[in-house]
Amino acid sequence: MLISRRLAPDAAIGILLRAVVASLLLALLFAAGAHAQTVLDVKTAHDRLEGQRAVVDSVEGGLGRDGLRSPDLDELRGRLDPVRTDLTAAIELLEPVLADLNHRIQELGPKPAADAPPENASITTQRDELTAQAAEVEGLTKQVRLLNTRGDQLSDRITSRRRALFTDQLLARSYSILNPELWLASASAMAMEARGIRYLLSDWQAYAGSRVPLWGQLLLALGVVGIGVLATMLRRLLARPLRRLKREIGEEPLPRLKACIASMLTGVVAIVPAILAVFASIALLDGFDVLPARMLEVMQGVLLAVTVVSTGRGMLLAALAPDEPWRRAVPLGDQVATLLYRHIVTGIWLLGLAAFLGNLHRALVAPVALTVTTNALLALGLAAIAVSTVRALAADDEPVMEDAPAGGEKPGSDKPEGALAAASATALQWARFPFWVLNFVVLGALLAGYVGLASYLASRSLLAVVFALFVYVLLALINAFFIEGIAQGHKARMAARTLGVRPASLELIAVLVAGVLKVVVVMFAVVIVVGTWGTSTADLRDVVSRVTFGFTIGTSTVTIGDILYAVLFLVAGIVIARAIQRWFSVAILPRTAFDPGLQNSIATIIGYVISLAVIAMAMGQIGLNLQNIALVAGALSVGIGFGLQSIVSNFVSGLILLAERPIRVGDTISVKGEEGYVRRISVRATEIETFDRAAVLIPNSDLITGLVKNYTHANTTGRIILQINVAYDSDAEEVRDLLIGCACDHPQVLRSPPPRVFLVKFGDSYLQFELRCVVANVDYALTVKSDLHFAVLDRMKQARIGIPFTPWNIYRGGSLQAPDPTAGEDG
Repeated sequence: MLISRRLAPDAAIGILLRAVVASLLLALLFAAGAHAQTVLDVKTAHDRLEGQRAVVDSVEGGLGRDGLRSPDLDELRGRLDPVRTDLTAAIELLEPVLADLNHRIQELGPKPAADAPPENASITTQRDELTAQAAEVEGLTKQVRLLNTRGDQLSDRITSRRRALFTDQLLARSYSILNPELWLASASAMAMEARGIRYLLSDWQAYAGSRVPLWGQLLLALGVVGIGVLATMLRRLLARPLRRLKREIGEEPLPRLKACIASMLTGVVAIVPAILAVFASIALLDGFDVLPARMLEVMQGVLLAVTVVSTGRGMLLAALAPDEPWRRAVPLGDQVATLLYRHIVTGIWLLGLAAFLGNLHRALVAPVALTVTTNALLALGLAAIAVSTVRALAADDEPVMEDAPAGGEKPGSDKPEGALAAASATALQWARFPFWVLNFVVLGALLAGYVGLASYLASRSLLAVVFALFVYVLLALINAFFIEGIAQGHKARMAARTLGVRPASLELIAVLVAGVLKVVVVMFAVVIVVGTWGTSTADLRDVVSRVTFGFTIGTSTVTIGDILYAVLFLVAGIVIARAIQRWFSVAILPRTAFDPGLQNSIATIIGYVISLAVIAMAMGQIGLNLQNIALVAGALSVGIGFGLQSIVSNFVSGLILLAERPIRVGDTISVKGEEGYVRRISVRATEIETFDRAAVLIPNSDLITGLVKNYTHANTTGRIILQINVAYDSDAEEVRDLLIGCACDHPQVLRSPPPRVFLVKFGDSYLQFELRCVVANVDYALTVKSDLHFAVLDRMKQARIGIPFTPWNIYRGGSLQAPDPTAGEDG
C-alpha cells in the first residue's frame, strides 16, 4: 500500500504529460490541415479568378457598344455586381492570410549574414516555405485588387452612361405644342391605340379562356371582388382608432405627439389597403396564368397609377387634414389647407393617369407622337393647377390659422405653434414667385419643343410639394417623440432613472438621435423628389455598399465598421485610462512618501501616456500609419522652430488647462491685473468677463506660467475682512460680541468656520478690531461687506460706542481759524 501511494503521483504526472503531448500533436495535425486547406484555397482562387476576369472583360466589351439603352445597362450591371461582391469577399479573406504569413516570417527573423554562424536547417526551410507562400498569396491579392478596381471603374462608367442617357432623353427636342403636326399625329395614333386596346382585350379573353375554363374565370373574378372586400375591411379596421379618438375628443385639438401619430395613421389608412388590393389582384391573376405579357404590363401600369394616387393622397391627408383640423400637424388654416388639398390632389390624379397611360403606350407600342402628347398634356395640366393654386392663395387673406392648431395653441401667440403658423404663412408668400417662374419655364419648354423637360419639371415640383408637406409631419413626429416625449417631463426623468443616466444626458441622446433621423428623412425625400438624375436603385446600392464595406484612401482601405470599432475602442480606452489614473491618484500614490503636488503630476502623466497609447491603437484600427504622422509632426517642428513658438505654447497650455482644469468655466479669477468670470476656455486663449462686463482674452500660456488667483477653484466660499476702529473707553468684550452678532445675523455668512474677531492694533486714539468671516458665495463678498458695515454702524450707535476720528484745521486767507462745530459738511 505504501508503494502504491508513492507511485500514484508519478503515474498521474505521466498521464498528464501524455495528454499534453497528444493535445499538441492533435493541434499540429489541425494546423497542418488548415495550412493545406489554405494552400488549396489559393490554388482554387487562381481558377476562379480567371472566370471572373472573363466576366469583367465581357462587361467591358459590352459597355463599349453604341446605342445602349437603360435595360442593357441594367443587364451589364447585373452581371458585374456578383463578380465585384466575390472579389471583395476574396480580398477580405486573402489579406488576413497574407498578414499572418508576413508576421510568421518576421518572427523567424532575416537570413543570417554570410559570415554569421549558420542557423538551424528547419528554420531555414520554414522561412523559405513561408516566403514562397507569402509571395504566392501577395501576387494573388494584387491580381484580385486589380480586377476589383476594374470592376469599380466599370460600375462608374455604367452610372455615367445611364446619367448621360437620361440627360439626352430629358433634353431631347421633339414637337412644339404649337406645331399642328403633333396634334394631327396624335389623333391618328389615338385611333390606332383604340384598335390596339380592342385587340388586347380580345387577346386577353382568348388567352384566359385557353388557360382557365369559364367557371374558373368567374371564380377568379369573385376572388378579385373578395380582395376588394378584404381591403375595405382592412381600411375600416385601421381607421377604428381614429374614429374612437375623434369620439373621445370631439373637435378639441390634440397634443402635438398624438396629432402627429393620428396623421401618420390616417396616411397609412389611405395608402396601404388600396395598393395591397391591386397588388393581390394582379398576383392572383398572374398566379393562374391568365395574364398575357402585354396585359401584365398594362396591369403594372394600373398598380403604378394606384400607388401614385394612393400614396400622394395619403400624404396630403396626413399633412393637411382638410376635414379634421383637430389632428392637423402643419400649422395652416382650414381654408388654406382645404384649398391646397383640392388642388394638389387633382394634380396627383393627373400624374397617376399619366403614369398609367405611359405603361399603356409602351405595351401597345404607340407612336412617339402620342407619348409626347401625353407628357405635354401632363405638363400643361400641372402648370394650370399650379397657377390656379397660386392665384387662390394670393386672393386668400387668411394664411394664418383662424382655428387652434393641433397642440392647443392659438395663432398670434408667442408660443411655438403661433410662430410656426406665422412661418408657414411667410413660406406660402415666398413660394409664389418661384412657382410663377417654374410655370413660365415649363410653358417655354413646351413652346420650344422640350416636352420631356417640361413634364419632368412639372411632375417633380408636384412631388416636391407633396413630400415637403409629409416630411414636415415626419419631422414634427420625430421632434414630438424624442424631444418633447422622451427628453422632457416626468417620463424623461423616469426613463433616465431606469437607464441609470442623468436627465441631461438622456436629453442630449434624444436630440442627437432626432437629428440623425431628420437627416435621413430629408435625404431620402430629396432622392425621391429629384429622381437621382438617371441613377438607378442599383447605382445607389453600389454607393452605399462602397461606403459601408470600404473605401480607399491612399494605400489604406477604410470601412464604416473599422471607424465605428475605432471610435468604440477609443471611448472604452479613454474610460479605462481615466479609471487607472483615478486608481493611482486615490489608492496608490497617497500611500507613498511623495508630496501631493508630485502625486498629482504623476497621476496626470499616467493619464496622458495611457490616453496617447489608446489614441495610437485606435488610429491603427483604421489603418493610419503612425510613421506618416511622425513625418507630419517633424515638418511641423520646423515651423515651430521658425516662429510658431507662441502659438504652440498657447495650444499646449490650452490642452493642459482643459486636462488639469486649474480653472473652469464660471470660476472667478484674477490674472495680470484683470479680475472676472471665466466664460470660455479654448486651445489658444481664455475669455474672461470682467465685473464691468468687458471681455478680456488671456493667452493660455500666461495662465500656465503666470500667477493666477482662483477664488472658486475648490468651492465658491470666500473670506471677507472688516476693520473697525473704536475709542479707548469702549468695552472690548462688548465690541467683539457686537461684531460677531452682526456677522452671525447675515444669511450669507457661514457658521462653519465661525466668524472671528481680533484686536489687531493699538492706535493713537483708537482700538482696531478685525472681523473675519466666510461667505457662501464669493461673488457676493462686496455686498455682504457693505451689509455688515451698515449693521455694525447701526448697532454701535445703539450701544453708544464711539468711533474716533482725526480733527482737521482749515486755513483761510493765511490765518488759522478753528472749525465751527455747528457747521455742517457744506459749511
